[in-house]
Amino acid sequence: MLLLISIVSCKKEKGINQLDWQNESLSLTSEICKKFRECADSEWKTIPENLKKFTEGRLDETNCQKRFRESNAYKLIGSNPLEIQTIYNQCHKELISMSCKDLQSGKMETISSCVSFQKIQNR
Repeated sequence: MLLLISIVSCKKEKGINQLDWQNESLSLTSEICKKFRECADSEWKTIPENLKKFTEGRLDETNCQKRFRESNAYKLIGSNPLEIQTIYNQCHKELISMSCKDLQSGKMETISSCVSFQKIQNR
């Protein structure tokens, strides 16, 4: 019976519960979501109607935070915890300093810290 409980509890990686990081990362995420919302506002008229509800839902502050709370970065899993924190801070700094035009043209995909961060999130 004990073996079964051990196997079941090992199936899903729970991550590290580090309150300081969770608070900091939620703050960074909030700033990133705000940036994307601001950039989307200027282009809102060009978004096809069938995608507006989907897009709006993903940019909504509550949904943005909820999705991040479920992520590898928030839970510090998928890589070394210090590496995750460093990469996310670097990516955040780069994203916040970008213009909306650069974000909309996909320049985020050229930022090495953001590419590395996305790989961690996809593990």
